[in-house]
Amino acid sequence: MKASCESKQTGKEPPSRVKPESVGRGGGKAALRMAATIAPLGMMLFLGACGGGGGGRGGGAAATLSATGTIETVLGSFLSGVSQTEQANFVKGREAFNQTETPEDGVGPVFNGTSCSECHKQGAIGGAGDNLTVSRVTRFGAGAGANYSDLTVFGGPTLQSRSLREFDPNSPVPPETVPPEATHVSHRIATPLFGAGLMEAIPESELLKNVRTHDPDGIKGKPNWITNPETNRREIGRFGWKSQISSLTFFAGDAYLNEMGITTPNFVHDLPPQGNPALLGADTVADPEDDGEDVINFANFMRLLAPPSRANLMAADAEPAKRGQRIFTEIRCATCHVPAMKTGANASAALANREVNCYSDLLLHDMGGQLADGIEQGSATGNEFRTAPLWGLRYRKFYLHDGRAQTIEDAISAHSGEAEQPMERFFRLKQNDKSDLLAFLKSL
Repeated sequence: MKASCESKQTGKEPPSRVKPESVGRGGGKAALRMAATIAPLGMMLFLGACGGGGGGRGGGAAATLSATGTIETVLGSFLSGVSQTEQANFVKGREAFNQTETPEDGVGPVFNGTSCSECHKQGAIGGAGDNLTVSRVTRFGAGAGANYSDLTVFGGPTLQSRSLREFDPNSPVPPETVPPEATHVSHRIATPLFGAGLMEAIPESELLKNVRTHDPDGIKGKPNWITNPETNRREIGRFGWKSQISSLTFFAGDAYLNEMGITTPNFVHDLPPQGNPALLGADTVADPEDDGEDVINFANFMRLLAPPSRANLMAADAEPAKRGQRIFTEIRCATCHVPAMKTGANASAALANREVNCYSDLLLHDMGGQLADGIEQGSATGNEFRTAPLWGLRYRKFYLHDGRAQTIEDAISAHSGEAEQPMERFFRLKQNDKSDLLAFLKSL
């Protein structure tokens, strides 16, 4: 499953839905349930030993004691404050997230991956992609505004680069290709999922506080209001490169279909390869291929996955990063990359009333011509993107939505539009100040 969540069903056309209560057990998954339940027990013992009894605000996450005496969350562990039940759900979800799927489970007829962790493993399971060949997908479309099309009749908007021929050379289904009708073609890399549950738990009212109307640099920010197929409610998107996904269960089901070709109660129809319904018969597993349990497992793992710890700014060698943090605010990078927001009331104590240092407003911004890809999703236009969260930046290998930048400076140089003034201020900095700001970013 890719964090880009490049859906054939989350662009301009609404997704297919069926009511969960009308769906029976899907094909292909039952034999794996017992193994998936038993296998994580050893891991639970390890995580439980690291995390203490669970449930208290100070306990729950696997942690280490740094050389400077500060407690640091182990990357890929669960949030502090989780209950014992949540710990068990996290472990079960991580096992499902790491499981390789097969055609017997419903993979195909076209797909991009066979496990979530195939694309999310940089630093730890749940991280960004570490290989652009594997973890970068292609999205395409045509037109603009009222005339924009996801080109679903040609297999859009997401290209599935693999097919059942990988398992059976005689399969009638080839991998998809970009159709000549596409006028916009964009690549999207998998993003890290650390701290995703905290971002999901930020109230919409908190997000809307960061919308601007009279900013001296022309910075605005707008929410991407989308319809959640689980609830049929209008919600503010916060996941995906264009904030086109509003919740982690929506995210999980969308990606399960679009990246692996596995149907679920809220995404019940397989995707016609290259838009051709006649090829759907190559996948013989009854829909929905998963009854929704894996979607819940994936969402539990992502929701309880802890954010990355910050580097210790109290260490003797941290002065450059501390100065860089101040410069980051002074040149107004922090206007969009908001250092902190706060969650609200939540059924989980681990997610309730917590500070979220994601360094993003999760809103859309016009990023100018260099980054514009022409792709429209929800109310996001072709030159608008979500402010990329910066926490965990030090674990990233590639930057920007398509992974074109391999250094932070290259990524900054591509900013324009609403980000043009802060970008220009960065490149006008004295070399020492620029180095300090980069040291700060590399501490995140």
